[in-house]
Amino acid sequence: MALSWGVKENVDPKYADIVKEYIADMEGSNVKLDSEKTVAILKAGLKERKGKYILIFRYQLV
Repeated sequence: MALSWGVKENVDPKYADIVKEYIADMEGSNVKLDSEKTVAILKAGLKERKGKYILIFRYQLV
């Protein structure tokens, strides 16, 4: 079984709702990358703290 990886990315507050909706739809799906590799989006969410938004998601090569 491949290791899972985590990613944190800052999100502009004006796009927070759109990103939250989009990433929620992606959770549990497979995505083909430009490198032709496929990853599974294991868990994803958008966290808000002090007016700053951070997209956090975990993925795994499949």
